[in-house]
Amino acid sequence: MRIDRRTMIAASGAAIILPAPLFARAGGERARGGAQALPETESVMRGFVERGTVPGAIIAWRDRDGPIRYRSAGALGFANPAPVDERSIFRIFSQTKPVTGIAAMMLVEQGVISLDQPLADILPAFANMRVMEGGDPAKTRPAARPITIRHLLTHTAGFGMAGMTLSTLYAEHGVTPSPLRSASAPGTPPAAATLVEMADRLATLPLAADPGTRFDYSVALDLMGLVIQQASGMPFDTFLEQRLFKPLGMVDTGFSIAPDKVRRFADLPERKDGKWTLADDPARSSYARPLYPLGGGGLLSTAHDYARFAAMLLNEGELDGVRLLKPETVRLARSNLLPPAVKMVQLPLGQTLSGAGFGAGMSVSLTGGHRTGGMFDWPGEVPAGVFGWPGAAGTACWMDPSRGFFLLYLTQYWPSSLNGEMRPDIIAAAYRDLKRGDLG
Repeated sequence: MRIDRRTMIAASGAAIILPAPLFARAGGERARGGAQALPETESVMRGFVERGTVPGAIIAWRDRDGPIRYRSAGALGFANPAPVDERSIFRIFSQTKPVTGIAAMMLVEQGVISLDQPLADILPAFANMRVMEGGDPAKTRPAARPITIRHLLTHTAGFGMAGMTLSTLYAEHGVTPSPLRSASAPGTPPAAATLVEMADRLATLPLAADPGTRFDYSVALDLMGLVIQQASGMPFDTFLEQRLFKPLGMVDTGFSIAPDKVRRFADLPERKDGKWTLADDPARSSYARPLYPLGGGGLLSTAHDYARFAAMLLNEGELDGVRLLKPETVRLARSNLLPPAVKMVQLPLGQTLSGAGFGAGMSVSLTGGHRTGGMFDWPGEVPAGVFGWPGAAGTACWMDPSRGFFLLYLTQYWPSSLNGEMRPDIIAAAYRDLKRGDLG
């Protein structure tokens, strides 16, 4: 769908002026301690909206013992003037991965699964995996060791994904999990229609490397959804709803959009040939009829909901008197769980993440992070110990346990290769705000 240029805001990327109500202090609270405002961060966010880089955005944060606070700017779409607020619904794509990782850690805490348990104990089809040699899927050898739960959580199982390692092979076999539906390429089968079908196809394909030897961003967290489903005895989406979303009051988080929530659902603008179109139109969204729950990238959420998830993790498993995890489980989840042989988090985009390890579906800064200048500039200028993971449409959440601070940033744009400076600019401004506040 192409957006009517007469009704579009900043179709050519020119500066725009939005009505004052679109720059809102959404639900802002000023009751307790911590940073009560992040003025530079808010200004940076507002600048992206005013320049027409994105139609709208929101930040949420909590600092030390303060409440969760919100600031928003702009609208749900370039042609949708409804203002963004903490109840606006966004596609969070790979920001789903930490949610799936924490769900898995719940089962680890219960003793239902363990980090170094073979995947084949739960999904027997993965018992005798083979590894591709010389880049030729027809030439394989037996894997040196079994895939484990740890390998799934840390992208070290040897799997790949669309646009990354093994992309062509996966497309040829319809192993292309995505919440955005698209036609299969000529000569390739349609995408798997169920989580079980996706796993069955995946189990027949060779690995890119021996498990536990290399980081390859992959479909591993999508497969983890099936592990959780099999191990818990309930559908993956039901597990998330009952064990995470309902206890945390995450009332708008899920894998599909209900008709009565479409009015709060942000557009997904896509830049094509210098013009804005829609990669996903809320009125005809792929999320109205998702094929199956994708633990690697399928969730929708709001600033209100995801902020509560982040606050629970910073509180080491508890929020508002409800305990979901033991403190030691949260500390384990946010620690570096990479196998000993894997020394770096390196993406097939030609970029090594700055001083990063990997925990339960999320990166953790092992040293102070710095900008790399790559397309995927993550996590940016942050202290050691910061953990979290971003989403393909511009979203991100950074959690800093040493300070008791998190920053959530939600916006929407497509493709993910746009706006490489946005997230590092946002988090750098936030830490400058915190420093100024401390110096007071």
